[in-house]
Amino acid sequence: MFYNIITNKRNEWLSHANCPALPLITYIEQKGKMRDAQVDAIKTYLYLKIECQNLPLAVLFKQGKFNTLSHDDIDNMQLSAVARRVFKESPAAVALYEFASLKDEKGKPIADALRKAVMEEPQNIDFDSIFNRIFYGVNYPDYVFSLPMGAGKTYLMAAFIYLDLYFAQQEPNNPAFAHNFMVMVPSGLKTSVIPSLRTIQDFDPSWVIPEPAASQLKRELKFEMLDENKSANKSNRTKNPNVQKIAIHEPLAELFGLVAVTNAEKVILDRIDKGTDGLFDFHDESADEKDRVANELRNKIGKLPHLSILLDEVHHVASSDDTDDEAKLRTVVNRWASQGSITTVLGFSGTPYLDKKGKIPVTDTHSVATTEMSNITNYYPLAEGIGNFLKVPKVVKSD
Repeated sequence: MFYNIITNKRNEWLSHANCPALPLITYIEQKGKMRDAQVDAIKTYLYLKIECQNLPLAVLFKQGKFNTLSHDDIDNMQLSAVARRVFKESPAAVALYEFASLKDEKGKPIADALRKAVMEEPQNIDFDSIFNRIFYGVNYPDYVFSLPMGAGKTYLMAAFIYLDLYFAQQEPNNPAFAHNFMVMVPSGLKTSVIPSLRTIQDFDPSWVIPEPAASQLKRELKFEMLDENKSANKSNRTKNPNVQKIAIHEPLAELFGLVAVTNAEKVILDRIDKGTDGLFDFHDESADEKDRVANELRNKIGKLPHLSILLDEVHHVASSDDTDDEAKLRTVVNRWASQGSITTVLGFSGTPYLDKKGKIPVTDTHSVATTEMSNITNYYPLAEGIGNFLKVPKVVKSD
């Protein structure tokens, strides 16, 4: 939905001779070890991290970061005096207009009625609120990368990990770059996916960053598979092997280079219930000690500094309506973010679609509706992978 707008601005940024990411992109392309789908995702990742300063998508759109219309362009549009003033004063209004004006495969605006509504009655639209709702109301960077099956999402995760650490070493106080990483597998995907994520350990960082930095960072990485069976309620640290795997790296405030892997359900446990408003929340009256007893692992993860969460097969916890698992996971991440420990949330999926259209009202008669996850920042179509890294299907007719 919005990834085309982001990609266009990304390409413009990369076209500048002084783009700070160009030397690294050139190195990766010359190295020739990453697939074109992975390189394309890395370009978007560096654009969001460096040029966009790792800001939440809602903030970037409200600021007009991806807008292309100038004030001269607005002066030449057929607008009322009120609408022209709103367009010039509100980058968010221009952002929603430019989105609605994107062309479909037939060359028509993808949301012509919305485009006209934004032009005709922008003074009646709360653009900031709309973008907050479009991007799930989160106040942290939450980006989804869509690559088809076979493109190498696991190695892309590894590349992102090493790229963050590479820049974090150079700028340790820059909040855009993570120091530690939690790879999460959605509930219900236990035995088939977690073992495959061990391939992150086999990734050669010299594919994306030059030596000697690559080898140095590989030596610094600490891998922990948090795959032990959940311990009984009210266990203490010594009885919970998953908590112990993190605790051995204390003091956590100084931790750098931890890559831990767990199943999402291990951090979606019993002290998250629905309140009277139907929304999930923690027992707010609980002290930190009570939270630790109820879910030591969740509590311990929340203390990891500069943490980036990488969520594999993110579509399994995405829905147009908040499912219990999605809402609980979002509640947990929101709590971690409120504690200041979250750097970025990254989702990976080959099928980033909702089970049904989600609608966000814009006016009394118009809304934004899509079956795609709105926070997709990079999209590589399946068709471009066929004959590339995917085999060409062979059609066999049977008599």
